[in-house]
Amino acid sequence: MPGPIARAIARFPRGITLRRVPPSPSSAELEALLVEAYPALARDVRARPEDVAMLARGTRQPRDARTYRRLLATAIDDPTDRTAVLRGLRRFASREKLRIAARELLAHPGQDVDVTSRELADLAEVCCEAALAESLAWAEGRFGAPLTSGGARCPVVVLGMGKLGGRELNAGSDIDLILFYETDDGAAGSLSLHEYFTRVAQRFVANLDETTEHGIVWRVDLRLRPEGSTGPIVNALSAAERYYETWGRTWERAALVRARPVAGDAAFGKTLLQALSPFIWRRAVDPRVVDEVVAMLARARSEANEETREDLKIGPGGIREVEFFVQSLQLVWGGRYPRMRATNTLDALRRLRAGGFVTEREEVDLAAAYLFLRRLEHRIQFATGLQTHALPRDPAMLSCIARSLGFDGAKGLGRELARVRAGVTERFVALGREPTSVDPVFDRLAVALDERDEAAVAAAAEARFGPVAATDLPRHLLALARSPEAPLGSITRDRDPALARLLVQSLADSADPEQAARLLASLFERFATPGAYVRALAGDPQLVRALASLLGASTFLGEALVGHPDLVDRIVYARVAPTPEVARAQLEEEVAALGPAPDVDAFVGALRRAKRRVTFEVGLADLAGDLSPREISATFTALADAALDRACRYAMRERGLPEDRGLAVVAMGKLGGGEIGYGSDLDLSFVYESSDEDAPELFARVAQRVLRLVGTPHPEGPGYELDTRLRPSGSQGLLVVSLEAFARYQAERAESWERQALVRARACAGDPELGARVAAVAAAAAYERGAAPPAEVHHLRMRMERELARERLDRPPRRYDLKLGRGGLLDVELAVQWLQMRHGSDPRVRASSTETALAALDASGHLDPAVAETLRQGWRFLRRLEQRLRIAHGTSATLIEEGAPGLPALARRMGLHDAPRADAVASLLDRYVAVTREIRAAYSQVLGIGE
Repeated sequence: MPGPIARAIARFPRGITLRRVPPSPSSAELEALLVEAYPALARDVRARPEDVAMLARGTRQPRDARTYRRLLATAIDDPTDRTAVLRGLRRFASREKLRIAARELLAHPGQDVDVTSRELADLAEVCCEAALAESLAWAEGRFGAPLTSGGARCPVVVLGMGKLGGRELNAGSDIDLILFYETDDGAAGSLSLHEYFTRVAQRFVANLDETTEHGIVWRVDLRLRPEGSTGPIVNALSAAERYYETWGRTWERAALVRARPVAGDAAFGKTLLQALSPFIWRRAVDPRVVDEVVAMLARARSEANEETREDLKIGPGGIREVEFFVQSLQLVWGGRYPRMRATNTLDALRRLRAGGFVTEREEVDLAAAYLFLRRLEHRIQFATGLQTHALPRDPAMLSCIARSLGFDGAKGLGRELARVRAGVTERFVALGREPTSVDPVFDRLAVALDERDEAAVAAAAEARFGPVAATDLPRHLLALARSPEAPLGSITRDRDPALARLLVQSLADSADPEQAARLLASLFERFATPGAYVRALAGDPQLVRALASLLGASTFLGEALVGHPDLVDRIVYARVAPTPEVARAQLEEEVAALGPAPDVDAFVGALRRAKRRVTFEVGLADLAGDLSPREISATFTALADAALDRACRYAMRERGLPEDRGLAVVAMGKLGGGEIGYGSDLDLSFVYESSDEDAPELFARVAQRVLRLVGTPHPEGPGYELDTRLRPSGSQGLLVVSLEAFARYQAERAESWERQALVRARACAGDPELGARVAAVAAAAAYERGAAPPAEVHHLRMRMERELARERLDRPPRRYDLKLGRGGLLDVELAVQWLQMRHGSDPRVRASSTETALAALDASGHLDPAVAETLRQGWRFLRRLEQRLRIAHGTSATLIEEGAPGLPALARRMGLHDAPRADAVASLLDRYVAVTREIRAAYSQVLGIGE
């Protein structure tokens, strides 16, 4: 009688299994897949069927450091017992590496090798934390606490370098580490601090890479430390500074680009990197760094003991060429432009593209190549169990790897590998070189532009722009050449042919060349004498590339730029990503510049300028990957709160009332939850407190004035869209109510959905004391009367899905509404809010932010951890997708539709790239369907509703 593995393989014959991987395999099927794809893991897979059974129950959700910390805490019986730590760490790491290998093999939609690499890096980081904690506890127990001469505890930090530092660790990699402590001025019992931390470091390394009956956790490489393998195993900060100032070389600067603290004292780690920053990031722009980095790779190849030509890492067109391409540009420009500093290769590429140092096409091509090479590297290492970057010579093994990546066999993989490597080498060799002045394609286009022949322009442009030239692009190119001094005009081309060639190439390399050309033409149409602006572009090639990239990526930001050309400087010279503090300060700066008693038009103009400037800078940071959706929302929320508070004070002062007494502005909905984004409405209520007979009418006028101040259109920019329907009695109720009436309504008349809306209520402007009392009334109504019956919540949800969502799921082209549609954001919000109301007696769950509330429900035991993780990951994915849609279009639209022209760019903005099994758009849509299906299942489980 055949066993389960044999039966599974019989159902999936060799050569078919790995090309048609089932999305949710059974335990036996998964075991068969792992054995076939990863022969080196076969013994471990068969020896640990319980681990495989666990994997089969769910490998879809990736894990982060927070999740690993929680799981590791249960895997180590006694963190003070070294034997228990060694055993627990090894078994935990081995099981998680197997899970990661299985997850990568199953290739869940939207989760490429970069997700796997991030998981591996986070797993290594958490293992480092545990290993260091045991070492420090042992050392203190044996020698005493490490104290500085001032009596404070001396901190130590472990820096992750290389792929660990960049959170892009590969399956067979060592982890590159450097250890530092703060000072030599002190002691630990009878030991000097250097002796003490040397012993800590030795034990820490052994905890990770000492071989036991359970194997190792990770191999550790300390050769990147000062003086390399001959230097001390751990260094004081002052010694490190002296070394790098005196002896530091370019390769050490490049290595420190990816350094980040992975264990120990994080605050000291930040201080350390700040101290080393002048060595890493030079203020002077020195292009010779590029030549030095190229020479570094040449030396590495010449010093390698094995044949390097076919090596995926250091061979021509390999992984190292992509990394060095990125790091060399970071080293050249990172001193002057701090936003170019990033430890992760793909993140750095995005920042370089947003800054104009690489084009959109270069970013897309290099990112796709890097992911392909890393994908192949992982499969080789998982399959062979070796730390190798060479293709296996065994034809059967190579064929197995090819099929696991979606190719029919080794020949298909070989052809794609050759194409990718040739493209990488072409980019790497051209690094830092000026484009050639001989460009027959451009010359044909220039002649056609001079002749003003749209058909000829289209024919000439097709060679450079491809199929997009068949749309309205030729007309926009002609508009850019309408005046002799225009960007593509005859005088401009004669005076500075390099500028015109660069502009055409940059437009061609943008995400949407037709859109970029249209917006650029509209921008220059605003200038009566464009020559001065063209000359400014000629002196700043970086700005040309950045401008084309921005206009092709975002209609929203492009139209803002056309309306307000003064924003052009922000494209390159926005120094840091905006924060809530920066947003508030910019608004205060604009208002303060008006003086003590500004007129209404000037005041509204100041509010709009601040909103325009902050929104534009947030958009730039968003496109560069500098901000997470949560950080974007926090910044926009701070800006809206500040605008409302200033408007409230202005309106109160107009009526002769104290600025900060008597009226509270209450934020509801996404503003209340601190979750607004580009173009979001502001849901508001107004509550007053006064015994004066004319107070209702007076405060109603003040509230109306506030709404006009923040919402009225103005030449300086648009205002906020406002919604007051969440006030008591909705659109039929009074715009402003007294605190007493508000409390009475919530106690006596409010329906359950109105009480649930109060979960996100918070005072955001006006009288702070009154606002606190309003918040207390809202909290009592939301949390102290229990949750509505689940059937009632679900009935309301289904009505909204049927009547408000604009989805089409039954036939192509399918359309999805990520807010109101099935499994959308509203499912997460309603499930979380219902749980908050159900457990409202627990003060820990009272939070207006959805993500904060989710974490609180999980931590307090009111929500199953697996369900919480599903909702959390789904919420983050949909919020990120929502923000990406809005930065592209600048509207509150939440729809995506199959076949829509903007989907490829949207997929790239979501970090997806074409792969053998699916292109980026297919991966995005598959990922969306999978995420929303999981969210709906979690929502139904929370409410106990069967579908």
